[in-house]
Amino acid sequence: MKYQVTHTFPVSLDKLLHAREERYKHLDQFPDLKNVTLLEETKEGNTIRQKRKVSLEGSMPAVLSAALNDLSLLEESTFDITTNTHEFKISPPGKDNVFVIKGKSKYEADGSESKRSYDVDVVSSLLFVSPIVEKAIEEIHKHSLEKDRKSIAKFLGVES
Repeated sequence: MKYQVTHTFPVSLDKLLHAREERYKHLDQFPDLKNVTLLEETKEGNTIRQKRKVSLEGSMPAVLSAALNDLSLLEESTFDITTNTHEFKISPPGKDNVFVIKGKSKYEADGSESKRSYDVDVVSSLLFVSPIVEKAIEEIHKHSLEKDRKSIAKFLGVES
């Protein structure tokens, strides 16, 4: 299942990119981000690689609870600071057959504003229920992206 999401911010691209990174250093101000743990980060030239664990306690759809014994996701991502492109893969640890979210986001200037655009693909290999799983994961991921947008906007002071 493929989908696209675009968020626009009334600030320069530099400010948006700064907020993207800095808000994780101020988790006390962003309770919606407390379910994310940075496991590893490396910087090589113009590339930042990260591994994050995302807890799903209390937000796991019933259709997935039976298939997972660990209610968390592992996100592996690469951010290229020369192109402002973020590629990511999100899946339950060791359970790529349940579902995988793969995507790419691009941060760019848009006149006096800036935007980030996502192209995302969700794939499940669970027999008989994969369309249900893919739709549920799409909705959860879109909600997560909206929470992320709000945390950036709050950090920038353009939304309370």
